[in-house]
Amino acid sequence: MPKLLRDYEVYLIYVDAERCDSCEECIKMCPVDVFEMPHKAVPVRPQNCMGCRTCTAVCKSDAIIITEI
Repeated sequence: MPKLLRDYEVYLIYVDAERCDSCEECIKMCPVDVFEMPHKAVPVRPQNCMGCRTCTAVCKSDAIIITEI
């Protein structure tokens, strides 16, 4: 099944850089490549987010917050 990609954001994705421990679990588990990891997790493609909240489930440091807009 192809990935559904949008041109606009439906979810606001916030990563608390102070809490992020750079474990890369959000990058590994995100089905639509929202995050990249230069030093800490960064939501570089928030428009791809489909609201599955997998990233928040695997984040041991609770650094990711997703809000529907």
